Amino acid sequence: MPATSKGPDHTGQQHSCNDCVLFSLCFAQDIDPEARERLNGVIRRRQGVHRSAHLHHGGQSARQLAVLRSGSIKAYQVSREGDELVTGFYLPGDIIGLDAFSTGEHAGSAVALEECRLCEIPMADFNKMLGESPRLNQVMLRLLAEEMAEARRLLLVVGRLDAKTRVALFLLSLSRRLERRELDPDLFRLSMDRRDIANYLGLTIETVSRTLSTLQRDGIIHVRGKNVRILEREALAALAQLEDRPRSRQAAG
Repeated sequence: MPATSKGPDHTGQQHSCNDCVLFSLCFAQDIDPEARERLNGVIRRRQGVHRSAHLHHGGQSARQLAVLRSGSIKAYQVSREGDELVTGFYLPGDIIGLDAFSTGEHAGSAVALEECRLCEIPMADFNKMLGESPRLNQVMLRLLAEEMAEARRLLLVVGRLDAKTRVALFLLSLSRRLERRELDPDLFRLSMDRRDIANYLGLTIETVSRTLSTLQRDGIIHVRGKNVRILEREALAALAQLEDRPRSRQAAG
């Protein structure tokens, strides 16, 4: 079994969601003040989740939800043949563990791509809050709908689009997510390796590398190691078959 992260390293300090630098990205912003106050009473901040450490594995009972505060996390499932199937990447502000709501077990696994920090919410406490806050229920339904929309988008990407469009769409989607986090949307580091990108897009590693080289040769991006600079956003958006405008927070993937 892959390496699993050690127990939580809590700071022991009281924190308020309102004071968090990621408040504008977190679901806590959208719930009613009373529910947010209850959330402050049960939330736990976890430091130092190391690279390659697992938050959970597919089939495990869900003990908590987590909101990513820093770093990045890969979500994946394992096929019956034992092959890893990458299903997404979490960035700061994303909530992890929604896949467990229907059965109480995680449908897939989540592993840190780099050093991460998390806010954890015990599932028992969260379920109690759901019974007390209609607004929290609405927010969770919205987030679940967004995950379903992202899953449908992935099926479209893998099933119908050519390699250049898939890679362009991946880069532009990542750029937009960074922009919503008030980070540089045109210069960023890919925390995931080429193998993970290829797996996610349903391509070979060689095809991903060749496509990135083609986009660089065409003057659309510049790649140096894991660092990517977008030089021509409109051209990248045209390849991705999307209009180059940021989506709303409610439509964030």
